[in-house]
Amino acid sequence: MSEDFAAHRDRLARERREHRWDALVDQAVGVVMARSGCGSAEAVAQLAAIARRSGRPLRAVAADVVAEAAGLAADAPPDPDVVRLHPEVAALDRSADGDELARSLVTEALGYSRPSGAVIGVLDDDGTVAILGSTGFPAREIRRWRRIPPAVDTLINRAVRSGAPVWIDDDSEDRPVVIGQSGTGPHGTRVAVPLRSGRMLIGVVLLAWRPMPASGHGSGPGSGGAAGALDDRARREVEAVVQAAGPALLRMLGEDLHGAESAAAGVAGGTTGAVAESPWQDVVDLLDVPALVVTGLEAMPVTADRLHVTARNEAAADLMLPGADRSLEAAAPWLATDDVVEALAVVARTGTPRRHPVKTGRLGVEAVSAVRAGGVTSVLVVAHSTAEPATEVDATLERLGRFGTWTWDAAGDRVRWSPEALRIMGAPALGDPTGINRPPYTVHPDDAEAERRFIKTLTTEGRPAEVEFRIVHYGGEPTRVRLAAEPVPGRHGAGSGGSGGSDTLDRAHGADRADTDRAESDRADRAAGSTAPSRPATAPERIVGVIQDVTDWRRSETALEVARVQLAAQRSRADAERNLASALQQAIVPGAARNEPPHTGVEVAARYRPASAAAGVGGDWYSVFPLRDAQLLLAIGDVAGHGLPAASAMADVHHGLRGMALAENRPGRLLTLLNELVDSMPEFTIASACCLLWDPARRVVRWGNAGHPAPIRVRGGAAETIEDHVGPMLGADSQAVYEDCDLAVESGDVLLLYTDGLVERRRAGDDETTAYLLGQARDPDPDLGRYLDRILAGARSDTDDDVCVLAVRFE
Repeated sequence: MSEDFAAHRDRLARERREHRWDALVDQAVGVVMARSGCGSAEAVAQLAAIARRSGRPLRAVAADVVAEAAGLAADAPPDPDVVRLHPEVAALDRSADGDELARSLVTEALGYSRPSGAVIGVLDDDGTVAILGSTGFPAREIRRWRRIPPAVDTLINRAVRSGAPVWIDDDSEDRPVVIGQSGTGPHGTRVAVPLRSGRMLIGVVLLAWRPMPASGHGSGPGSGGAAGALDDRARREVEAVVQAAGPALLRMLGEDLHGAESAAAGVAGGTTGAVAESPWQDVVDLLDVPALVVTGLEAMPVTADRLHVTARNEAAADLMLPGADRSLEAAAPWLATDDVVEALAVVARTGTPRRHPVKTGRLGVEAVSAVRAGGVTSVLVVAHSTAEPATEVDATLERLGRFGTWTWDAAGDRVRWSPEALRIMGAPALGDPTGINRPPYTVHPDDAEAERRFIKTLTTEGRPAEVEFRIVHYGGEPTRVRLAAEPVPGRHGAGSGGSGGSDTLDRAHGADRADTDRAESDRADRAAGSTAPSRPATAPERIVGVIQDVTDWRRSETALEVARVQLAAQRSRADAERNLASALQQAIVPGAARNEPPHTGVEVAARYRPASAAAGVGGDWYSVFPLRDAQLLLAIGDVAGHGLPAASAMADVHHGLRGMALAENRPGRLLTLLNELVDSMPEFTIASACCLLWDPARRVVRWGNAGHPAPIRVRGGAAETIEDHVGPMLGADSQAVYEDCDLAVESGDVLLLYTDGLVERRRAGDDETTAYLLGQARDPDPDLGRYLDRILAGARSDTDDDVCVLAVRFE
């Protein structure tokens, strides 16, 4: 018997090899047909003629043709750059669906290079890439990227746009978004290879290899798929093998490439059967924590042997027994205890979410939270640790509570809405276990067309669909809802008497125009000579869907958008005010002294340092104003605040002083008049100022101070402050009167005036900062401008305020 078994095994191996070679010849025939436009018989004859002339087997010629079609040279075998396809590529042609095609690529056709995963994508007419199948990637990631819009910068879209394979490694610059990659660690090598049928681009394949181990070992193809394991020749081989998958993909899609959208919508990342049909599968896949949907709670009494798992995410699958059926007892016995089953039954009956402790041992789950999902028959269970904050659990349950389910039964001509769905639509009294035959809502007129297209996609085209529209409530605000559904095909085709399918759902949703649209579509197809049917090949036996209340979400989105617009307008106004204030200040306060009169017996220098962008435009200013009789008025001041108000008040004070000085030159009197001016301003304003009048005939400086930092006199290498008769700040006391003080100066004396931005520190006193400034100022440079630059450069202020510094040297 062992000899018979061995012979049978050898025979199967020979047949498998023969099938692979036959598939390779078929691919070569397809290449010849696509390039020359001939029929299959003529293509076979051409290949046979080439084989006879070259004296080579037909299979070797076919391998060269397929390799050349992949863009690779098929030269003589001794050339090390020759790329020949392995017979294992024939396994691609046997693939029944996208998942099997991805597995065949990874385990058979490219098994020698050990890729860690593959994704098969189909190109739609609008440029979207729909995921048809995958292996080696998390189900959550595949569902997240089920449809890839053309505007998203992904590796797949780069390959589609360029029409050529695109490779990236960990050290690649300008890395696009790649499926399955997160974080900043090494991700290995990725490639996206376009698939073609002739010259038409039909899809793309994404392959992944794990990163190179840190030890640097494993540089060969057998090293477990390390990132550095693929040299240029190996990469060309990979591209050739992947491009050979084009005919298999085309055969899988058939003549209607748009069927890939339905196939992609059904990708469940390892969930099959009833789970794939559950409208809650997409919901649980969006959750980061283990989540599953349990059904069978409508029977009384509720027992664990009647409960089944109809949807679960990948995290929940890790908590369930592998290979078990969908029975709750077999798949998750830790969840099938009497107390947990009773808690789930209470949630299904009352609709009140609740949290219940469980004992799972090493699984690490210490509690489950449950919320009703689609009537009294199902609950959604979320597993978590008791250490998880209760607020996060409550927020999750609140989000899940905003979902409802609905099912249209073609045979019963009715739509069954879950209690949550009816509550969302504002029609809780219309609940009926057998369903209702009219819509329990009124669509906003502006959204009627979107709802009609949604129904047409489900019924006429037989494809999954989503829609968002507003439900009108008399005497209340509209409710914005989102519906998602997919048809479950029946056993009979659309032409087998199953005419009630889409018509019944049209009536159930109030879409009376569906028949007219379908007839118009059929007439348009016939006029264009189209042979594609306008109805799905299999009429839906039922349609399952979910409904979600997104009113608060959209309201928050709207409020956020309004806030963004208001913030943008506020920023625009602030920028305009800042620019205006900056221009105003620059016009009034130059960076260096100007209007210095010649031959007045003094040398004057000034510097202005603006405030930082964060602090805004300040109100510091200075003025050098020549008067009659060779007298010179020098002034410096600081208006409290920043921005346009401070700059505007600064302009008023500056120009007011210059106007008053034409009629009155005594500093004390000028400050008194300035105080009255500041006090009369529309907005409350306070400011400091110090005025000095230089009389060269008497060699006396007469000065007055209104709350400003005291001037510094430098004589003989010593610096001291002059603090006699300092009055209150301008605007602080409307009745204040300021006095004049005389200061005799000698040849070589220097007076230094400054604003507080030069010495202010957040955690230092005035005495400390002033003492430091006196040390800096005691040794004036021959060039006063350089002297002031040195003082500014050595300043220890940390308030980012603007600064004015004015120096006068007497001859």
